[in-house]
Amino acid sequence: MMKSSNGPPDFRDDHLRPRVLVEEEDGAVRAAIVDMLEDAGFESIGCGGPDSQASGHCPLESHEKCGATENTDVIFCSLRMSDPRNREILKSLKRLHRNTPIVVEVPKPQAASLHGSLIGTHVVYTPITRRSLTKAVLDAWKAEDPILGTLR
Repeated sequence: MMKSSNGPPDFRDDHLRPRVLVEEEDGAVRAAIVDMLEDAGFESIGCGGPDSQASGHCPLESHEKCGATENTDVIFCSLRMSDPRNREILKSLKRLHRNTPIVVEVPKPQAASLHGSLIGTHVVYTPITRRSLTKAVLDAWKAEDPILGTLR
């Protein structure tokens, strides 16, 4: 992982497995998920939104593209806490990065109430393990484009 001094983190140019961007505002949770992904052999970077940006501004909050997503193969987003801000960030990710699969961590009891937000994503239920996270990321990375799938 490379980190630019004034902007979002960035990936190396060479990779054999999917590069995963972890969108998570809680620094300890973000670090644990990044470590879990790296232990599973993925290159991963974490982004905590406005608090982790030198400018204090997260482009996703303004529905703008995020530089951290440019070389991302899979985006991981957590909806563990029903914070409306997290739903808005997920909504922006889905709208701005339609060709990038998104894995969403969600507590199973909340899945039904979040159904609309989860359409077009790959869900992994909490508590996540390295095995369940690895499977979700690989499934998302290898999945057929959902739009093309509906046309067949």
